[in-house]
Amino acid sequence: MAEIILFFPSYESNEIRLLPMSVLSIAAPLVGKGYDIKIIDQRVEKKWENIILEEIKKNPLVFGVSALTGKQILNGLQVSKLVKENSNIPVVWGGVHASLLPKQTLENKYVDFVIVGEGEESLLQLINSLKDKKPLENIKGLGYKKNGEIFINPPRDFIDLNKIEKIPYKLIDIENYISQKSFATGKPARNIAFYTSRGCPHRCGFCYNQEFNKRCWRGKSAERVFSEIKELIEKYRVNAFEIEDDEFFVDTERARKICELIIKENLNIEIFSSCRVNYIVNNMSDDYLDLIYRAGFRTLSFGVESGSERILDLIHKDITVDQVFETIKRLKRAGINSKYYFMAGFPSETIEDLYKTTDLIREMKKLDPQIRIPAWRVFTPYPGTDLYDLAIKEGWQPPKTLEEWANYDFNTVRMPWVTGKKKKIIENVAFLIYYLEMSTTAGQGIFFKLAKIFGRIVDWRWKNHFFISVLERYFVNMFLELKKLISKINLYDKINLEDF
Repeated sequence: MAEIILFFPSYESNEIRLLPMSVLSIAAPLVGKGYDIKIIDQRVEKKWENIILEEIKKNPLVFGVSALTGKQILNGLQVSKLVKENSNIPVVWGGVHASLLPKQTLENKYVDFVIVGEGEESLLQLINSLKDKKPLENIKGLGYKKNGEIFINPPRDFIDLNKIEKIPYKLIDIENYISQKSFATGKPARNIAFYTSRGCPHRCGFCYNQEFNKRCWRGKSAERVFSEIKELIEKYRVNAFEIEDDEFFVDTERARKICELIIKENLNIEIFSSCRVNYIVNNMSDDYLDLIYRAGFRTLSFGVESGSERILDLIHKDITVDQVFETIKRLKRAGINSKYYFMAGFPSETIEDLYKTTDLIREMKKLDPQIRIPAWRVFTPYPGTDLYDLAIKEGWQPPKTLEEWANYDFNTVRMPWVTGKKKKIIENVAFLIYYLEMSTTAGQGIFFKLAKIFGRIVDWRWKNHFFISVLERYFVNMFLELKKLISKINLYDKINLEDF
């Protein structure tokens, strides 16, 4: 019988790639203390409602939910309602959103407790206190209700990551989270998401780290990271690692030691990781880049956000456009692929600022057509950040309930200052960016020829800032649907032939 149920809600993407690390992490010390844990990942368990209804009949101590801002909240509330309407089991919420807005989260009638910040120690203490009927006032990092009032206890100090229990992968079917291609290269591989540190020391004005991690970075030792990599290789035949840290390369010496251990053992793996362009320019020599390449780093991703120096200053990004160009050149020489993320819709951002960003993107692609630049994300204010307060001054009204936050994501334009021409530019550039420089694509057949023609149109649009009316997007969508249909027909014919 599971004494504790931990639920990981699905989010915007239906892709099952990332581990449910938030619930795995808080489960680790509970497993260490002998508790029986049941993890339910909504992305994996299609009959999750039936599973929950069966599990709560066994009267577990608590039901935990971890959620980020957005659709996870919607799904988390749905399951919390299910639990509360069918049992008296306490529902505990944790994760980034509940930590940033604990009082508002507790105002929801389906939430009994909130874990603020890292949950490993706080949840364990809460469960022990509920089990032994002890008071809750001294549990740091806990929010709770008492006699109709909401109480938020003082925060807990950050955890020493080298002292925490190992991740209990046995609680999940890990095969559900091992992709069949490397996130770093796209080649066939057994790829898994991997975590070596928490937090980030930088001050980006849009990032949750300011409030959640207090700009405090802490990492596992190089030896522990290497040991965990090796364990995943030996136990689960993993050979590609997608490092999902907020910032892996904060401690370049730690990263160096990890690389040296990988090279010494000749692990022959591929690695994807985030980085910062100022790290590449200021902290990494060509020899260092060669070292990380030999260790298996094949793709590094960077948050550039904007091509406008004014916006970069506004959001406290602490990088320059020149550093972006230098990073592209140096990584190309080192043989390391690179991926760059942008964001649009910041408070006070003008159309001229947006054009500076599209100009930067175009120059970046000219410098190295092989770099990857996904559709830019749309700015969404996070509580506790500098831009959250600025957004309110600019006329944005923050959601007043947990339910209202469920409608937020990084793909939809919602800010009151993004209207008319500006809104059209943001939405159309997000669509067109994938096709930039496609005119240089090599390949045969009708689909490649049409793609090259469309690529020339996009290149012309980009050069002339012509983003207002993009009628051809409807033809592109029709073209993509046709391609899917042809693929299905070809697959059907193949199956028939195989049957014959």
